[in-house]
Amino acid sequence: MSPDYQAIREAVAWRRAPELALLSLRGDDARDALLHLCPSRLLLRDAQVEESLLLDADGRPIADVLVCADDEDYLLIVEGLGGDALLAHVEASLPAGCAPEVALEGGRAVLSMHGPWAWDLVSRVLGDDMMALPYLSLFRIDHGICVRAGKTGEFGYDVVMEREALEALVPQVEAAAAALGGREVSAEAVGRCRFENGFFDPAHVPAGVTPLELQLGWRLDWRRDLERDFVGRAAIDARLAAGVTRRRVMLTSDVMLSGAMLSGVLHLGGQVVGEVIRAEDSEALGPIASALLDVRVAHGGVRLDEGATVAAPPLVDNRSLHVDPRRHTFEARDEIVFPPLVRGSEA
Repeated sequence: MSPDYQAIREAVAWRRAPELALLSLRGDDARDALLHLCPSRLLLRDAQVEESLLLDADGRPIADVLVCADDEDYLLIVEGLGGDALLAHVEASLPAGCAPEVALEGGRAVLSMHGPWAWDLVSRVLGDDMMALPYLSLFRIDHGICVRAGKTGEFGYDVVMEREALEALVPQVEAAAAALGGREVSAEAVGRCRFENGFFDPAHVPAGVTPLELQLGWRLDWRRDLERDFVGRAAIDARLAAGVTRRRVMLTSDVMLSGAMLSGVLHLGGQVVGEVIRAEDSEALGPIASALLDVRVAHGGVRLDEGATVAAPPLVDNRSLHVDPRRHTFEARDEIVFPPLVRGSEA
């Protein structure tokens, strides 16, 4: 097990996250703009956070978004679209007559923390109040906010601060992480752990798909009336009317190599039933992949001709499910009886 993977899955990991763009919506039209840009049901109170998407006109997800409510203003933490491209998409997508104050928050940056002891790390660095921060909420701190969310299946936090203040915080984070058996990790390690849990990754979205094929329908607000439509809805409604024929699934395999899977067509009974979207060699599981399969065969346990089996994510038993901040400590972690990391394996 590599040091980065071990830190994420068994201890604590941290990294600067330059791939995350920060965009603010302020003013009287901020909520109307948000509801048009993002397709989710966003009934947020102050300091609440919600997962959402940015879609293009064809209904294809182009960015993963955390929407943070700051009183009647909103901060969007965006992955998949950044800088001028993000600003251009927002400005081009606003409906006529909707004129919020839109700004890229280039003076702020994000430091992310992951792992079963990430709550301990954030508490040591930012104060004990962080330990009780509910999932999908934020806490205001000096020079910024701390958001509890996560993308690896373990405890996760995004610290959003003014750049200089964040850099001043880094030595404290590094020292506290080391005391918890953790380290700074790569984006690639976080991405692989994210993949093991089947989480949405905007870097791996095939052409021609909508949230429906990606099993992200839960991020769409079907109760919206047409007066509060969202970008891409017409395309999604058309896909629904035509019928959704493919569905994203996870695959495990003992026989396929990732290199052979990257552009692989998948078969069942000699018939083409789908195609691989992404393949990786998981440190815990071996070869795993995501694929678009015909809905008739996109069910757990189906074994394809190539030797891959459809599996329900998460593919690992996240350590954070067995760590309780109210009664566990890092120093006494040996008292916790963890099941095998790979789900379904023998202890």
